[in-house]
Amino acid sequence: MKSVLILSKWINASSVALAVEQVKARGLRTVLVSASSEDRIRDECDDHVLVDWDREDPAALIARLDERGIVPIAVVNQVEPLMPWQGVLAAHYGLPGVSAGHDVLASKTLVRERMRALNLSAMRFTDDPAEADFFPAIVKPSRESAASWLVERVDSRAELLAYQRHLADLGLAGTELIIEAFLPGTEFSVDGPVLAGRFHPLMAVERPEHDDRRHHNAGLQIQPPQQEHVRAGVEALTEMIGTLAADLGLDQVWMHIEARVDLDGRPELVEINPRPAGGMYSAVIRELSGIDPMEAFVSMALGEFALPAQGVAPLRDHPVIGLFDVEADRLGVVEIRTTAEDLRALPGVIDAEAADGFRITSLDKENFFIRFALGGDSVSHLRDRVASVLDTLDYRITAHPEPARVSELITRLEEIPTGYALAGERGADTRAPVAP
Repeated sequence: MKSVLILSKWINASSVALAVEQVKARGLRTVLVSASSEDRIRDECDDHVLVDWDREDPAALIARLDERGIVPIAVVNQVEPLMPWQGVLAAHYGLPGVSAGHDVLASKTLVRERMRALNLSAMRFTDDPAEADFFPAIVKPSRESAASWLVERVDSRAELLAYQRHLADLGLAGTELIIEAFLPGTEFSVDGPVLAGRFHPLMAVERPEHDDRRHHNAGLQIQPPQQEHVRAGVEALTEMIGTLAADLGLDQVWMHIEARVDLDGRPELVEINPRPAGGMYSAVIRELSGIDPMEAFVSMALGEFALPAQGVAPLRDHPVIGLFDVEADRLGVVEIRTTAEDLRALPGVIDAEAADGFRITSLDKENFFIRFALGGDSVSHLRDRVASVLDTLDYRITAHPEPARVSELITRLEEIPTGYALAGERGADTRAPVAP
């Protein structure tokens, strides 16, 4: 049977299970490639190959695959740090789904440099903390994007130095960083495929309540964008991404793009994630376009994705849709008595997830454990429905785990999409109020 390699770096990455499901639906053999013999997805796959992502290289993995007689026809990878591995594997086996432009997308610094070279961005940035002389700024790993891992706003050199000390305390002093000027304005996202160098936006989401201090998403996220300057920013950013995609010769790539826009409608790219967003994004995109992003992503790995012959209506008018996520604010284990089925039964709810047993082992990332999307006739209607959903939630966070080693923290890092932080349980004093 034809084998598809599914790369996994984080032991609890929920998106890996979705990829496995899509590959199996095509009647193909699933081969999980991960670092842990206890990977929770291994029993769902036909085969499992172990690799030490930090200490081995692609040549070692290729030798191991050859020893097992595994000849892949595709590589499915949703993790930015593994994009170089994906590229080497694709080149070695002559596989589709990877182009030279992927090397640029794997690095936020390289994307910034290419955007500047194309006169698409005037943002100040540097990859050398010693050269940063613009504040406030956002500092983050250049080759990591999952769940805002180690993304932080710094308002002075002293805060930047404190951030570097924090990395050193975690054993991550050698992490490749990018420091970017903080952009005033409104956060938004755009999602869709790139085919033959052309970007096809399928959904745009306004994030008016974004947490600019922790750089986490917060509050109600709204589709379609409601403010005029955000709509103008979406249109301008779409053109910018189209220019970048054509320049890089991209094809068969799914993009989840985050950006900010000022009141004059001028956008700046925040980052590109060459994979579908997690959480409720896929559910909403299916609602809008009929396209399943994960199904499309796997098709792209096989070099087979095409837009429907009848076309789609990107960013078309639709009843207003809201996305809302609940986040933990302390270490521990989440016990949830409200099920996803309970939430889906509530008025207006399109889809929901509730991760009972979710473990919070680090506060250096977003920790979303309940997520839902709902529809309404207006933004005020959405807010009323969000309040009703939040009022039904019954959960608690208990049993703070013992401090974990850095390697354990990284292993447990989950690819959880952006959303809102709400701490506590139903009826507890620690529960945060719904954003106005």
